[in-house]
Parts: sequence; structure tokens; C-alpha cells
Amino acid sequence: MKYAEFCTGIGGFTLGIENSKLDAELVYANEIDSNCEKTYRLNFGRGFDSSDLFEINPKELPDFDMMCAGFPCQPFSIAGQQKGFGDQRGTVFFKLLDIIKEKKPKVIFFENVPNLKRHDGGRTFQQIKELLEDEGYELHDKILDSSYFGVPQSRPRIYIVGLRNDVKGKKEFTFTEKITKKTPLRPYLNNGDYSIPISDKWQFYIDLYTDKKNEEDSPFPLPKTRKHLERKAEGCDLDDCVFQIRSSGIRAYSIDEPFPTFAVSNSGGGAMIPVLSKERRHLNLVEMRRIMGFPEEYDLSKVSRTDAIKELANAVCPPVITSICNDISVVID
Repeated sequence: MKYAEFCTGIGGFTLGIENSKLDAELVYANEIDSNCEKTYRLNFGRGFDSSDLFEINPKELPDFDMMCAGFPCQPFSIAGQQKGFGDQRGTVFFKLLDIIKEKKPKVIFFENVPNLKRHDGGRTFQQIKELLEDEGYELHDKILDSSYFGVPQSRPRIYIVGLRNDVKGKKEFTFTEKITKKTPLRPYLNNGDYSIPISDKWQFYIDLYTDKKNEEDSPFPLPKTRKHLERKAEGCDLDDCVFQIRSSGIRAYSIDEPFPTFAVSNSGGGAMIPVLSKERRHLNLVEMRRIMGFPEEYDLSKVSRTDAIKELANAVCPPVITSICNDISVVID
């Protein structure tokens, strides 16, 4: 099976497919982010087409049996403005549809945020479904949580598999929903790695949230969103937890549970990177790589730390991709 990957990022689909039962060969990859290409080339020994997707002529693409894409999720995410197809990034789907019409792959494999199914009262997803069905595909979708696939992160995402009607096998396609129990963060911590230290302000915040100091002890004006924890997870030990930083406030989570969805708005100083209260440091790159389900040997050294974090936070979790590809392999003749 030959496959093409669009919105490639740093190759989460490629890693997942390589580890699956599918006998698949990558024949084309597209991604406009040049920093992603540096990381991709370092790990896969090849680059990709960095052309603007909207400028690609589908007729000039190589033939392929499967299309993979984690197309932009920001237009559909509850964390964004939810402009959907009114956002330029949201129209990537229609370009992918043009390519599907021309290349007619046997399999379509998409990933996006769960809210895609609920966006605009369900009308956005219904439109996607009807357009693909009109092209001759049977659609299957499921929201899967990466923490049930050996990834120490609760990252629910919707996965869409389209099978061309004339190539389906006799077996009905079904998603494997769980491979492991919920995967806690603690065993995946890289303890003692202080490569991303916290600021003096964060030293005070930890003291504040763990009741070692009071608000009036602050040596600087406290923003309203930092005076108190916005949320504390059940069973969370504040002296040994992870603080997740959001614009709306600070949330505390137990490290004996999966990490919450990893999404960072990072600055050069790592201000928005999650903090471990016990060791008083930010999560390091080794931990972030593990949280996304990338292998230990995956190399991020060709880009800045800030770019590496951004690349990981926008990636798909390879172990989930592997599981779905194994599901696909069962039904494709």
C-alpha cells in the first residue's frame, strides 16, 4: 500500500504506520512549516514538499492508496474562535477533498479535535461526511483517548476512516478503543532533568499554591488569574503534582493519572510549559516526547527548544495511529 501524508508536521502518522501491520510505503508528504521539515528529515532521512497545499495541482501528485491528514484543528477547537470553514485553515478539508476526487485513494484517514463532530450544532461534520460519502466512501469515526494506548496523556481526538466502497473486504471495520488501562504520567517522568528551570516568580507561585506563603508575601503584583488555583484535580497532592498553565488560570493535576491534553502556548522562556511542583521545574523535552507517544530515539535537536515543543504539541500520537492502521489492515483486501 502506498500512502500520502498531508499536514505532515513531524511525522506522527508516519511513525504510527511504520509500527503497524500495514505493509505501506510513503510516496508523498506535504507540510509548509520549514522547522518541521528539519525535524522530519533528521528522523526519517527525507524531506517533504513544502509547497502551500492550496497551490498544489492534484494531477501532479503521485498515485497513492491511502491519504492521511491531521488537518488544522484550531478552527473547530473549543479553545479557539470556532470559525470552522470560515477560517482559512478550516478550508484545508476542501483542498483535501479536491485531491481525493482526483486520486481516489482506497483509504482516507483523518484526525482532528473532538469538537469537530459538535461544531456548529453538528452541521460541519455532517457536511464532511456527506461530501466524502458522495465520493464513494463509507465513513467510520470514533473519539479515542490516547491514554488507553500506552500514552501518558489524556488526549481525546476524533479519528475518521473512509473506505472506498469498491475495495472493502468482507469484514466490517471497527475501531479498537482500548489497548491498555489508563496510562499514568509518573512512570514517564525524567526525574532530575532541570534543563528547563522555572523563574523566581514560579518559585513563589509553588509556595503560594502549597500554602508555604501567603498572597501578601508576594514580591511582585499578583495577576488575578494567579492568586488561586483555577482547578485542582481529585486526589491531587499539590506537593507532588503538575501545574498546567493556561491564560484563564493554573490547574493542578495528579501525576498518578494521565497528563491532560498537551497544548502549550510557549514563550522563549517556557512561561506556559507545565511545571512539576516537587522538583520545581518545567517539564523537559524528554517528558514531552513521552507524553506524545514518540519513541525515545526521536531526535528534536535540529530546532530550538521552543519550536520542538510546538511541534510536539501539534503532533498526533503515533501509538493511536498504529492501532487504527492495524484495524484498517483487517478489512482491506
